[in-house]
Amino acid sequence: MISRQEKERQLIESGMFDSIKAIFIKNNIQISDKYLMLITDYIDTLGQLDYENGLYLDPIKVAQELPKLLKKVKEEPLGVYGVTDNFTITMNSRNDYETNKLFFFHELTHAIQTRFVNNHEECSFYNGDTGMFLTEGATQFTAEILYNVSNGTNLNYREQPNTVRGLSNHTPYSALSQYQLNGNIIMLMSYSLGIPLNQILALGYRSDGREQLKGLYEAFPGNEGKFEEFMFDLEKIYSIDKLQMTGYAEQMRSQAPSNIELMGSRRSFQGNTQIENELVNKAERELVANFIANNDEEYIIANYQKVGMYLTTPELKRNFNNAVQQIINMQNQNVNQSNFHR
Repeated sequence: MISRQEKERQLIESGMFDSIKAIFIKNNIQISDKYLMLITDYIDTLGQLDYENGLYLDPIKVAQELPKLLKKVKEEPLGVYGVTDNFTITMNSRNDYETNKLFFFHELTHAIQTRFVNNHEECSFYNGDTGMFLTEGATQFTAEILYNVSNGTNLNYREQPNTVRGLSNHTPYSALSQYQLNGNIIMLMSYSLGIPLNQILALGYRSDGREQLKGLYEAFPGNEGKFEEFMFDLEKIYSIDKLQMTGYAEQMRSQAPSNIELMGSRRSFQGNTQIENELVNKAERELVANFIANNDEEYIIANYQKVGMYLTTPELKRNFNNAVQQIINMQNQNVNQSNFHR
């Protein structure tokens, strides 16, 4: 692992830190050297990613655009790691350095992806109505990838029990430090749609990224017109989780569902952890059903074990494996019949 001191020395000696600092000074934006160094680190790391196998971002253009997107960075005692709002990133003053770096990368990604459309704020896959579930998962994935590249380390995928609030029966297999379930769903989407993870993450930086993802999702037979319903289901999961995180866990565990409004939207739904559980199961079942329905036998058999790792309950894994086993049995039967008739 590259130490903080070594990394900062590299960025200073290369002249990159002074270049990034000069861009902000030119735009009359005062940000402390501590966070200018992390911004430099973020941009330098983007440059280390292969363009087509990375996030399709030009680090020079990102550096030039940042002063339009980020006007202030401050620290305060927070109940979360960091917040991005109104061209300002606020980081939790209680964070240690490595935690602060990871989640500053998260918030910086939010800042770069945020845009204002018709007087409302959009970010990544969030259109002011739905999309925060995928946005937070994709943003955290992006931050973790960049953090590990910067530090000279690798993503550590592992089972993470008790990381889905209120749903201890779900165990994500994830490399993420937060939003583990969100990351799992993104991995299932990647296999289901046949789109590499980096390309899904790259869509989050595009103003038309959500529409691009919608087109890819609905291109498969049977998925026509279903993307918005899928996104609404994911947003319900995100909203219930957010309420649990902000002090309403007991209310969400109640047998009687509560009326819940989506963030920034007038839409509402009835929800509690029981409904959340049903929605998680539904989303995972639909994605693996798409994986089976939309791919040929060879691709399914070659990749089903990887896909199964991202299912979060034993029952979901068992049902999926049973469905794949039927495909394997049919393929073996066809091979045997072919050999018999030779």
